[in-house]
Amino acid sequence: MKPNNTPAQIIGCIQEFYDGREPEEICAELAIDKPLFDAWIREFGSVANELLELRDENEALRKMFTNLSLVNQSLRNSLDSLTKSDSKIFELLLKKRGTGSLSYP
Repeated sequence: MKPNNTPAQIIGCIQEFYDGREPEEICAELAIDKPLFDAWIREFGSVANELLELRDENEALRKMFTNLSLVNQSLRNSLDSLTKSDSKIFELLLKKRGTGSLSYP
């Protein structure tokens, strides 16, 4: 009788294999033979590999977002702490430059 595994289950097994788990152990757990597992690797291996790469990229992007959010919050806190006189001085400096913006040459 042929096992009835979903593509998600198959990809999960392949990820376990890529993470270092022995194929014999995976085959025994799923009650499948090694040639079927090898066929899964050929058919779904690239998908599992791409999924692992996307997870790594997602983690890196999450860290980047967190860091940028912290910087943004820090800058907002700094701006909020300016007093009215600081704001007036800042406005005068911008007018003196004649640009009215924060861009630098």
